[in-house]
Amino acid sequence: MSATSESRSLATAAEAAAGCMLCGGQRQVRHFGGSGAAAAADSPATYRITHSERRLVGSIVRCVDCGMVSLPLHDLAPVAYEDAADPYYLEQADQRIVNAHRLLDMVPRGGRLLEIGCASGFLLLAARERGFATQGVEMSAWASAHAREQYGLDVRSGRLEDLNLPAATYDVVVLADVIEHLHDPRRTIQHIHRVLRPGGVLLLLTPDVGSLTARVLGRRWWGLLDDHYFYFSRATLRRLLTDEGFAIERITALGRVFPLSHWVFKLQPYGRALHAAVAAMTRALRIDGRQIAINLGDQMACVARKK
Repeated sequence: MSATSESRSLATAAEAAAGCMLCGGQRQVRHFGGSGAAAAADSPATYRITHSERRLVGSIVRCVDCGMVSLPLHDLAPVAYEDAADPYYLEQADQRIVNAHRLLDMVPRGGRLLEIGCASGFLLLAARERGFATQGVEMSAWASAHAREQYGLDVRSGRLEDLNLPAATYDVVVLADVIEHLHDPRRTIQHIHRVLRPGGVLLLLTPDVGSLTARVLGRRWWGLLDDHYFYFSRATLRRLLTDEGFAIERITALGRVFPLSHWVFKLQPYGRALHAAVAAMTRALRIDGRQIAINLGDQMACVARKK
């Protein structure tokens, strides 16, 4: 980017006045260059676990100083997580429990486990099968009620910061596909550090904006969604966790297993005609229910230990 182009981007990124969440820097540029996307007021306020709009991709900015990528439109495009409901998510229970086991393979079995943003409780079920004493926190009243009523799980409705959980209590805290949705990731990481016992482990899963897949796809990358506010790379995630008293033990790309019909469903944002054609073909061939493992290298799982 030329000096003139960078200056223009700096001038148009009005959100930079608030400073970078990670380093406090004031210099932010449009991540993809050019002007912003649709007005925040036009973005959806209803959150569904399995889908989100992509209308604000052009508003994403990158910190010049540390490389943190974010969508700084929090108070203009609020997402009503408390009112979220997504029956389609429940249809994927078996696959999501399988994927939860794949994630939990990264930590030793047993002890007390807390999941932040536990949705309908599928990972907690997998953790309970592994001998953990489990507890969850979930903002969606619909999802937390399902976890309690259908599976008998100890899930509290609300935000971690508001529940006054006891300090130095948990052996493992899980933050899977959640940190990108938070308005203040640093504050949540600080609360997680407080409730973990000394030597306890944070198990975190989030899209990797620094991955080859994300860089090749650019604006078309699946991870760029209107309800994703922070886009971490391995470097920026390491910096945040290290700043807050964690030692990084492992970061790896983690694939997932879903029926082919789910992967086809994910094609919707890339064109209705493409989605319809592929969906019709897989149904005709009777392979839409086949379980497919895909790892594009752009979903990172991190194990970090409280110092």
